[in-house]
Amino acid sequence: MIKFFRKIRQNSLLEGKTGKYLKYAIGEIILVMIGILLALQVNNWNQLQKANKNEIEILGQIKNALQNNKETLKNRIELYKGFQIDGNLLEKHLNERLSYSDTLQGYFIIPTRDFSFGISYSTYENVKNQGFNIITNDTLRLKIIKLYDEQFGLLKDQESKAADLLPNIMQLAFKYFHTSPNGFKPNDYELLLNSLEYSNVLSFMMTIANQFEILSKNSNEEIDKLLSLIEKEIENRE
Repeated sequence: MIKFFRKIRQNSLLEGKTGKYLKYAIGEIILVMIGILLALQVNNWNQLQKANKNEIEILGQIKNALQNNKETLKNRIELYKGFQIDGNLLEKHLNERLSYSDTLQGYFIIPTRDFSFGISYSTYENVKNQGFNIITNDTLRLKIIKLYDEQFGLLKDQESKAADLLPNIMQLAFKYFHTSPNGFKPNDYELLLNSLEYSNVLSFMMTIANQFEILSKNSNEEIDKLLSLIEKEIENRE
């Protein structure tokens, strides 16, 4: 089309038809401008499509990470329930001053068990490094940040406090026990029965186990809410 206008323009100039030449020159310019605008629109559309695809991928990664964290917390809930059940049985046994049995060795290690949540932050940190503006939905972006920084941050804080207690608990453990293939074996069972120190630590760690169970449940509820929003956003963008 541009070649057609150029040929007419050139012929008009040769024939001395200046007005006609100008008309076709302007037409040629307009066609060029339209072509540029169309090219820009296509380029912008391609960039938007690329950004949309990238955002969907990022949201998918966050979704998978949250599902994995949810499964981890689900397992931790059962673990902390088990700590409390075993702790209550041991506490009852000691309070009633029942005779020693080797089966107790696995129960004596309860205060030294792993009190952590096992949350993974790698995907979140990756998105943070890329920039949260990748997620264009302001509400969704803020909820993701809030879950990791506030809810998971609370878990990390409690996890750290429990870890700080471990050296003193291990010191107490070695005061009353020696290790065995089945757990902890009392150095002096009669001394242990009369130890308010060990009884208090056992009771305290059971309280922590209960708190960790509640925190895990609350976190999973928040994960479910966020997963629902992410799934809707992905569906809307696909």
